[in-house]
Amino acid sequence: MDRRVKKTQAAIRKAFTELIREKGDVNAITIKEIVDKADISRSTFYTHYSDIFELTEDISNMFADDIASIVIETHKSMSGADSYRKVYECILTYLYDQGPLAKTILVDMRNTHIINRISDSIRDSIGLYYKTRYKIRDEDLTRGTATFWTNGVLGIMRDWANYDFNYTVSEMSEIIAKSIETCAAFFSEK
Repeated sequence: MDRRVKKTQAAIRKAFTELIREKGDVNAITIKEIVDKADISRSTFYTHYSDIFELTEDISNMFADDIASIVIETHKSMSGADSYRKVYECILTYLYDQGPLAKTILVDMRNTHIINRISDSIRDSIGLYYKTRYKIRDEDLTRGTATFWTNGVLGIMRDWANYDFNYTVSEMSEIIAKSIETCAAFFSEK
């Protein structure tokens, strides 16, 4: 991709992200505000994106890729329960740092396909970790376990974003860890 195209898209994304942080709602943002903040023309915006929702999807895809990278890189450097806690903390920190942008992406029901993409990225990364770390050969078991873990943790994170990050990253990490321990104990009861 041409360097000028990358630079223009980065300026558009930066302007959009700043406006989301200011306004807290993608629906309150206009293309005029984006082009004014990015210091580009309207036609330049339309050269790159057909509308605000395509721009939102582009940013959301980057968001999903970032979270998947966090999972993969953390598991490369650690193993066992410590790696899971570190994954939670890294993802939670990333979400917290994104603020209103994370809330818009995670909570807005129009973004269901984006949540699914994030979930798929995390699930696939966790599944690969299970296969390589624990040598699990049963594909259905691997996928089921990774899906269960992913949807539970992602659900807690979405809830946290919905309530405006009402706990610190450390508190949320602890809530997730205790939730998983409680589920494991519940399911292992005889």
